[in-house]
Amino acid sequence: ARQKLRDSQGVVEELNKENEGLYGKVNISEVTIENLMDERKLLQKSVIESEERNHLIAQENAKLITDLEKTQTTLNEIAQEHSHLLYTQARKQNRKWENDAEVTNCKSCYKEFGVSLRKHHCRNCGGIYCDHCSRFRSSTPSSKKEKSTDCDSALIPLL
Repeated sequence: ARQKLRDSQGVVEELNKENEGLYGKVNISEVTIENLMDERKLLQKSVIESEERNHLIAQENAKLITDLEKTQTTLNEIAQEHSHLLYTQARKQNRKWENDAEVTNCKSCYKEFGVSLRKHHCRNCGGIYCDHCSRFRSSTPSSKKEKSTDCDSALIPLL
């Protein structure tokens, strides 16, 4: 009976040691789980911050695209205006002013010039017009006057 008691006590001691080992493993597993949970929280926080940064970058990208489109539109408008100005400059450089002595009627309405209907040279095309047909005024860099006479046709865009 004593032998069985000793054997039983030995088995109990071995089981207690094994139980202590298992408790140690459980404690290590609990610490590992706690560390993994902390790491998971950090990763979730990092993902949320990354998503917020991505959202801000997407908004900035959209703004830059809008700005680029506006800039391209402005550049196209400037290019068209430049082309128009080059054409106008070439046209003005090649224009010939009509001779007063040779013109007796308005180039637009064909009224005859006289004492009451005076002649006006268009600063744009060089043609001679009556006051009514050259009623438009524009600034010209070559004119010492602030405004110069322009005919109706000077207002038509040259494209």
